Amino acid sequence: PGAEGGSPGGGPPAAGPPGAEVHISTFFWNVHWECSMAARGAHRSCKQHIGRRFVELAEESQAEIVASIELSDRMSDPAALWRFGLRGWRQVDGRCASGFNGDAAALAFAPGWAVLDSDGGCLRHDSDTRAFAVALVRPPSPVQGCPSLCVVALHAPHSSITKGADVVHRVCGAAVERCAIAMGDWNTPAAGVAGLWQALIGGAGPSSSEPDERTCCWPESEHYGVFDHLATNVAGARPGAHTVHPYQLLEENPVKQHRAVSASLVLPGEGAAPAAA
Repeated sequence: PGAEGGSPGGGPPAAGPPGAEVHISTFFWNVHWECSMAARGAHRSCKQHIGRRFVELAEESQAEIVASIELSDRMSDPAALWRFGLRGWRQVDGRCASGFNGDAAALAFAPGWAVLDSDGGCLRHDSDTRAFAVALVRPPSPVQGCPSLCVVALHAPHSSITKGADVVHRVCGAAVERCAIAMGDWNTPAAGVAGLWQALIGGAGPSSSEPDERTCCWPESEHYGVFDHLATNVAGARPGAHTVHPYQLLEENPVKQHRAVSASLVLPGEGAAPAAA
């Protein structure tokens, strides 16, 4: 279930004329749990400063959808983004409690986006489990063939996805078939996204997964991964511009951190010529 925090800020994105392309800008970032929990030497101020930077980067990106990974108050309790300044947005939390640990993911949607249903949970049955959040939403500008969109934020396990598909299908229904968007830390290069997509979302496979470049992790002398992607199966969609941001606020000693990603999609608007199958 989602939670809305803060007072409304700004107006909804303007809808384009019938048949116009629909541009959707996103921002997503795995800040890592050590910063959120002030663990393993991360500064006590790390979460507050990283949370504020999350909002600053999202606003600079003019994002309409954001996804936070491991930005949390407790291991399985996503932090409320409005407390860092993201006011007027609708947040959807994904909580995954697992023993004494857990994982957290959250989505948030800008004013003008309508959240019709939402939920979240765990992606595995064992200690490799990670969190996801899912929402069925109606965008400000209609997308061809998609009265609503199924949007997923995920932190994929390092192995495979064995749970969560029933939740996604219950929330999104037929929107999984050709009206889905997913973003986050997939723990695999872009070539591995399709398999994880089928295990969680189903429907048609994603047409592209961007970016496909190194995003993991600081310190780079100890970690390597091409992990953070935005993908969609909307017919006729194409990737827009993306930015892989530098590591942020390392003076807070976050212990481990992904690069944040701003990425956009260009979707066919309602009334556009039908996309080729």
